[in-house]
Amino acid sequence: MTNQSKYHPAIQPYQLKNGKDFYRFTAYIGVDPLTGKEVTVTRSRFKTPKQAQVALDKLKYQHNNGQSPENNRKSFADVHKEWDVLYKESGIVMSTYSKTEGYFKNHILPFFSDLKVAKITVRHCEEFAYQLSKELKYFHHIVNYASEVMETAVRYNYINSNPFKTAKIPNEQGQGKIDNYLDIQDFKVLLDYSKNLDSKSYALLRLLMFTGMRKGELIPLTWSDIDFAKKTLAIHDGYSFSKYNYGNNVGVPKGKINRILILDDETLNALKIWQLEQKQLLIQLGIEIKPYDQQLIFSNTVNNFIKQDYPNQLLRKALDVLSLKYITIHGLRHTHATQLTEAGSSLIGIQQRLGHAENKNTTNAYYVHVTEQIKTNTLDLLLAYLAEKGIY
Repeated sequence: MTNQSKYHPAIQPYQLKNGKDFYRFTAYIGVDPLTGKEVTVTRSRFKTPKQAQVALDKLKYQHNNGQSPENNRKSFADVHKEWDVLYKESGIVMSTYSKTEGYFKNHILPFFSDLKVAKITVRHCEEFAYQLSKELKYFHHIVNYASEVMETAVRYNYINSNPFKTAKIPNEQGQGKIDNYLDIQDFKVLLDYSKNLDSKSYALLRLLMFTGMRKGELIPLTWSDIDFAKKTLAIHDGYSFSKYNYGNNVGVPKGKINRILILDDETLNALKIWQLEQKQLLIQLGIEIKPYDQQLIFSNTVNNFIKQDYPNQLLRKALDVLSLKYITIHGLRHTHATQLTEAGSSLIGIQQRLGHAENKNTTNAYYVHVTEQIKTNTLDLLLAYLAEKGIY
């Protein structure tokens, strides 16, 4: 075997012990811009000198475009580790991080982990999404996380483009249909039923149904957050459990927006009744009643935070008894938002009540501080709307 002169002189033939002929090369492809050192690569097992030449030319091209041979060997798992560091430090709450960690462990890494990012194609991405669509009703968020890792590979010049960008992703089964809310008739049925529950359960469900507050905002509430004279509730904390919080589970609410809500009289009355019963219960159990700014409104049997799933369990049990469709606690939030809209509340009033970030436009800039009148009008419109439907 002889090397053909039209190919790079570094391409040389060699023979295996079994007599099979191949080609290999050890060649200089450029200078590392970070270290200033010369980069030399070795490749082998090419059947023809032409195949070896194509591989060498590709390595030179990739090196000149910021893709070193080392980067071409980066696996998806390698890039995920780099992405994960940035994601964990991006300011997300650790409960969200824990959920995302589960998405990678259970779905993304089993499919992509060992694949080299330079070898991942559009077909891989489509096969991954198709597989998810057969397992999960809602899966687009998982596809997006996988795509974020590939986008990191692009940003670090490991690859030139993200194959997810051109992949055709199946529609979600529930796409185009938001069903996580109660219509007004079912809302009335649930409310009437909850009035016959124990005082704690009724106060908890009614507070969620008439404020649309998040579950994480409800759990850390203390009695000092309620001003019975002014009929207001202050929301300034969010509860988010994660093994990464190391016990420090109370932080800012989702969206980082503190707010004060005006409560209706019946909700306030339900809370007053539960407050008295809670005191009696704690005394009977021999548990110390904490100061107002520390005493949780909805505490567990040892006067500590209730479990995050407790409100969902309470709601789920009620829906089962009533044979109503299943919704989550967040579905009560969707329900509240829908009712506020149907009642004719202003956008700024709805945003304030739900704790949504305001849009950066002129109108919202004018109402940087939502007036008490807007807050009152928002609640009054809702109550008038519900009264028309025979609810209160």
